[in-house]
Amino acid sequence: MRYVGVDLARFLAIAGMMAAHLVTIGGMAADPGSFAYSAAALTDTLTEGIAAPLFAVLGGVSVVFASRRQLRDGRIGAAIGATVVRGALLILIGLILGLIETPVAIVLSYYGTAMLLVAPLVAVRGWILAALAGLLTAVGGPINAAVRTGLTVAGPTGSLTFEDFGADWVIAVRALLLTGEYPALTWCVYLLLGILVGRALTAASARGSLGRAAAVIAGVGAAVAVAAQLFSEMVIRNVAALGGPWVPGTDPAAVRELVAHSSSGAPLAPELWAQLIATPHSGSPVDILRTAGIAALVIGLLVLVSDAGPTARDRRLGPVLGTVRAAGAAPLTIYTLHIVATGLLLEPALQDPQVWITGFPWWAAGVSAFVLQLAGALAIGAILAALGRRGPLEAAVSGVVRVAVGDGRPAGARTARGN
Repeated sequence: MRYVGVDLARFLAIAGMMAAHLVTIGGMAADPGSFAYSAAALTDTLTEGIAAPLFAVLGGVSVVFASRRQLRDGRIGAAIGATVVRGALLILIGLILGLIETPVAIVLSYYGTAMLLVAPLVAVRGWILAALAGLLTAVGGPINAAVRTGLTVAGPTGSLTFEDFGADWVIAVRALLLTGEYPALTWCVYLLLGILVGRALTAASARGSLGRAAAVIAGVGAAVAVAAQLFSEMVIRNVAALGGPWVPGTDPAAVRELVAHSSSGAPLAPELWAQLIATPHSGSPVDILRTAGIAALVIGLLVLVSDAGPTARDRRLGPVLGTVRAAGAAPLTIYTLHIVATGLLLEPALQDPQVWITGFPWWAAGVSAFVLQLAGALAIGAILAALGRRGPLEAAVSGVVRVAVGDGRPAGARTARGN
């Protein structure tokens, strides 16, 4: 069974990252109060530190879908091997994209590293995965912040390149695991959560209770996200009492402004106050709870709406929904093309100091640039839907995996593709 809701969630994740890269940058050169400035502020609220974790949780869901037949057939080694190969290929693609000059921090190398780390766990019981995810959530942020505070050589924090590995492979590996923009220490939590969500969906489908399971996933996700956000707001209002770097009486609005933007993969400090604030891209325990909850809400709600019900399997998708679903089923292809397009269009504009005075060209950054690239993504989805094909990079990765570990099917056997 292919879950339409999961593909729609993938599309939202990719679109959210595209908006964060293009609309937000466009707002940096806009006048306060202008449409571009307001659009950037709204985009920050909706996507900053949210789209990438959703992408990561969906990666864990994909691990379940990609390995379920092998696990069902008792080929645990093949399931682990296939996940390892996928992770290694993502690292390779990420390093190749790192050759492109772009302001975007490319996520694929970090994503692939986290996939390598969780690969041995694809057949482990769910309660062990949940316990491990909880442990990493609790200790990952403090460890990450403490390590960064004590470093004399920080190393790369954004996109990793072959050059980084050539200069000092130890520092480059440390960046992938801990000190980079999307550290595997944090992303493993999201992947583990995704595995749990994927298992819950497939088990519910087998029992005929997909709607109930999707509703529970969405409801629990919403409750966790709201609780984490409210808790973070409470801490911000009382941060001085928790030993924060602000004197008593500091305006909470000023504190909120300081902690509202990405902290590049780690909490602002090792101390308790920083772990209790949901700073985007910080990997603090509260940030992980908030973003993981939002991801569960999005996935559960879209599966509930799109896939639950007795007639879901026989429902025909219209051209619009079919296009969006096909685009969401090709996230690696579309993300890669987005990075290439951003390098070709946005990076040259950033080299011109006049853009901070005159603004960005419409095709380089801002709402118009986002709409342009989103239209390109939908055009790809329309083509794939019309042809009944997968994204080319998705097909290539699956082909390499089949060559590396086999698919366990007799020659000539065919089965329906899953998510």
